[in-house]
Amino acid sequence: MKNQVLVSIVIVNYKVKDKLFACLESIYLSKPKIDFEIIVVDNDEKKTIGKDLLKKFPQVKYLPSDRNLGYGGGNNFGARHALGKYLFFLNPDTEFIGNVIDNIYKLAESDKTIGIVAPVLLDKDRIEYSAQGTVKLTPFKALLHLSFLSRFFKKSHYFIEGWNSKGLKAVDVCPGSALMVNRSLFEKLKGFDEKFFLYFEEFDLCKRVKEAEFKIYIDAKARVMHEWGVSTAQFKEKDGVFRKSRFYYFKKHFGIPAALFTEFFLRINKFWIFLTLLFIFSFILRIYNLTKSMSFIGDQGWFYLSARDLLLTGKIPLVGIISSHTWLHQGPLWTYVLAVALFLGRFDPISGAFVTALFGAVAVVLVYRFGLEMFSRKVGIIAALLYAVSPLITSFDRMPYHTSPVPFFTLIYFFALFKWLKGNSKYLPLIVFLLATLYNFELATFTLFFVFAFFIVYGLLRKKEWFKNVLDKRIVLLSVIALFPMIPVIIYDFTHGFKQTVVFTGWVLYKPFSIFMSHSAGNLFLNFGLVFNFLVSSLQQIIFQFNFAVAILIFVFSLIYLCIKISKQFKIESSYFILGFLLLVSFLGILINQSPSDAYLPIAFPFIIFTVALFFDYLMSVRGFKYISIVILSLFIVINTLTIINMDKNTGFKQRVDAVNKIIKLVGNNSYNLIGKGQNSQFSSFTMNYEYLLWWKGHQVSKRSEKMKIVVLEKNGEITIYKE
Repeated sequence: MKNQVLVSIVIVNYKVKDKLFACLESIYLSKPKIDFEIIVVDNDEKKTIGKDLLKKFPQVKYLPSDRNLGYGGGNNFGARHALGKYLFFLNPDTEFIGNVIDNIYKLAESDKTIGIVAPVLLDKDRIEYSAQGTVKLTPFKALLHLSFLSRFFKKSHYFIEGWNSKGLKAVDVCPGSALMVNRSLFEKLKGFDEKFFLYFEEFDLCKRVKEAEFKIYIDAKARVMHEWGVSTAQFKEKDGVFRKSRFYYFKKHFGIPAALFTEFFLRINKFWIFLTLLFIFSFILRIYNLTKSMSFIGDQGWFYLSARDLLLTGKIPLVGIISSHTWLHQGPLWTYVLAVALFLGRFDPISGAFVTALFGAVAVVLVYRFGLEMFSRKVGIIAALLYAVSPLITSFDRMPYHTSPVPFFTLIYFFALFKWLKGNSKYLPLIVFLLATLYNFELATFTLFFVFAFFIVYGLLRKKEWFKNVLDKRIVLLSVIALFPMIPVIIYDFTHGFKQTVVFTGWVLYKPFSIFMSHSAGNLFLNFGLVFNFLVSSLQQIIFQFNFAVAILIFVFSLIYLCIKISKQFKIESSYFILGFLLLVSFLGILINQSPSDAYLPIAFPFIIFTVALFFDYLMSVRGFKYISIVILSLFIVINTLTIINMDKNTGFKQRVDAVNKIIKLVGNNSYNLIGKGQNSQFSSFTMNYEYLLWWKGHQVSKRSEKMKIVVLEKNGEITIYKE
């Protein structure tokens, strides 16, 4: 007659074959006297251990899961196939030291009120970990001992310390790396909560065991070596999963308000503090002296009047301002965003700049976050600092205009491409949404579509893994829904010959060829020369406005370094290639358009900053250059900050308000028209900024022809007002 299995050892494996085999070897070498079985649950998606496992350890029960069930789910799966009276859940990166099973089984059998028994854990040098096992985890305990406050409170109040070779200690929570639980109790409690994919399963299980009035012990006679983190290191998303599990634990046992407060507090660390201070600094830098120096040109006035009319009449504009090609309009999205700002700000013109400043300050935080994941933490920090104090980027963020939010969305587009090419198909609809959104802010961002199209075609031809889900029904449906920012433009096109969509697309495809057909070689060379000079000048303002030579040298070396990185690790899916490709396409877009216009620049802001940050990161890693590069970077930050503080537009907001006040004095209570004179006065939008300010002050410009004509002359940074 076959003996009854008393202990079922359940091991969940995930990509640690060698550690698992060493663990199994140690169990069998410990030669337990009681009958036991070993169940290995294979959570690895590729299932590479089965054949070798059964060949070397034929007595093991091998259970391949159909997907990665997580730690709790994998253990539950193994437990359902177990025969033992007790379930011993064991990590694969552990090894038995001596007879572990007999010791903990004997202790569990000695007292029927014991629910869980765990061995003492040792490091790879066979030294006991100083702290293992804790008191009950509550929000208050978490704040004191798992946050930055732990520096001020003794951890002995939370962690169980002071182990010795003969000790037996009662705990509220034991480590989940190795624990044995009474099977009937485990089944009564319905096993591990599988909403904990990884981490905090033991806190939850132990809490429920204690609430069921069972005891939990750690027995120092049973000793297990554990190489902490070897198994979980194979899981790339572990940090995000850790935070998610932690939040779920507090939400489950203490409610959503306590969980939200606790999670917020626990996330405070030196990088969180750094980012918070950097965000505040960036926002203040962007709103500094707005009432005096905020740019407020006529084209901005067009959007202000459009947003005002949207709020007052309820009529939704389907397109934005006319572009440099009069048959084509910009998208309407900035009008909608601005309308919200004006509604909240009671039509104060400055309220629009607060919105763009917020976009810019949040972008600084995203630069760090995305830089951390795509490159490294140090690159993320350097890039965030450079982005925060870039004079030209800050200048755009201080200007409430349709081009100002472009870098924010371009930055997210860069990251979404990276995630998609890493195999996360969920980012594909986000890419579509971002392209549609960017198009409806600024038409020039259409160049980014060609980057996306390139990866689509390349993935199709090379049958890349990240392309396989492109035609998945759910992804296709979400991608179609993600096009909703295009709805106003599409509605508009039904009565305007599809100029905003079909005709524009055809024109963009024709544009690169047209420049060689419509210009002589001399004119073409001259145009490219003008655009090149414009680009170089802009690079100076982005990187280091104080000195042209330093800024250009830094960018050239940064570009060379990026090219070297791409050539050494040439891989289409790499963050370096994506960055270089986006930078190239954005520059080509400016050159092909042959227009030295500021509207084309914001697309490239994030790519330029990351390129320079990578070079600074490299310099800091070169022996002898670390401190020199830190000094140079610090000087960049300080001097760029001073440049921004001293930034003073020749015709800033205060000058325009003063001009409007002069107009009000001149017209009194009479009806009047505005006439623009000076550079760009040929455009209908030239006086629209003044029209909005006059309306805001209660002196609306007449739409009919009036006897009184007020001239607004802008020349050499000066504004002159007079009656015609």
